[in-house]
Amino acid sequence: MHNFVKRALEKIEQLDIEQIVQLIKREDTYISTLEQVLDNLSQGIILLDSKKRVVYINKEAKTLPPIIRKNNYEGLSVFSIIQDSMVIAYLNAEINRIGYNEEDNEFNYQWGEDVRTILLNVVKLSEVEELEDDGFLLVFNDITIRRRNETRLRRSENLASMTTMAAGVAHEIKNPLAAMSIHLQLLTKSFEKKRTLSYDDASRYINVLSEEIERLNSIVVDFLFAVRPMDTQLKLTSVSRAINEMCDFIEPELKEHNIKLVREIKSTPKVELDTNLFRQAVLNIIKNAMNAIEKKGSIRVLVKLMGDEVIISIKDSGKGMDKNTLNKIFEPYFTTRASGTGLGLTVVYKVIKEHKGDIRVKSEPKKGSEFIISLPVPHSERLALDDSRGVFNE
Repeated sequence: MHNFVKRALEKIEQLDIEQIVQLIKREDTYISTLEQVLDNLSQGIILLDSKKRVVYINKEAKTLPPIIRKNNYEGLSVFSIIQDSMVIAYLNAEINRIGYNEEDNEFNYQWGEDVRTILLNVVKLSEVEELEDDGFLLVFNDITIRRRNETRLRRSENLASMTTMAAGVAHEIKNPLAAMSIHLQLLTKSFEKKRTLSYDDASRYINVLSEEIERLNSIVVDFLFAVRPMDTQLKLTSVSRAINEMCDFIEPELKEHNIKLVREIKSTPKVELDTNLFRQAVLNIIKNAMNAIEKKGSIRVLVKLMGDEVIISIKDSGKGMDKNTLNKIFEPYFTTRASGTGLGLTVVYKVIKEHKGDIRVKSEPKKGSEFIISLPVPHSERLALDDSRGVFNE
């Protein structure tokens, strides 16, 4: 249709009045059909001209919570039809390219007894290929059901995780309780036999009881750390610097175990980090890598920017893992070490999720393992690249 109109306009001087009328009618029919299609979309659509005035608004957009009710919207400033200061602030930031965090384009509204969540995306038409328009397209999505389903799924996952952890705690507690029970019985029998006990006679039983009480306390402390909400203090921080400092700390210990630490740490934008928690998580991964290397080997720590994410890769030359182990490593109380609690990587996973990041693992038996952490770069930091030097200001 677009090509037909283009060709017709090129020859418009050769067309008579009737042909021009037919062309306009045909175009009007096409526009009416297009508007019917747009009106039946589940998304709210608002088209703005370069002066942010409404050119078109579909039926769905008119029913959304932030839009005021009017008979006619055409020609009105978009800022006069939106009755939410947060949406207006977001629109100003997006239109003027000030920059907002991605999560700032979700807005919640009380709607009767329910809460509706609206997602807003702003498209600058001049940045769309083949379009030569200085206007803007606003796309509203009602993601209430999606968020509700995500919440239900998260609750189900949390419940399943809690069930697994409770079973793990019960299993872990059984052994020290059994040891305490046995040594209490032995202590009682010894006392009944001798009627009195010296400190030396009793100390071997008391020492075991003390050790098992300490072990019980450790199990409970680890469990509480794994299940309690984390009090994360997120601040804009250089990942490169944090990882370098952590490598400086662990390198002497790695050298003692004949493990070479290889750093490939590039300058990156700052991300929102709780430095203490994040270092502890990365340190936990490196300690696991150290334990996976039996005699001597290497651990490579890589930090780089990839798209809108900072990637941290920790790769070891250890014994690796089979698929069954790989599928379970983040589960509570799963461990391949006799002395392990099985909560280390569970906590690592939780810390990374608290940072709105992701973690995945690649591994093969006898070929080592690679832990890959990805952290989102805040919108405001994506312009931190100093083009003249090709590095980020840390």
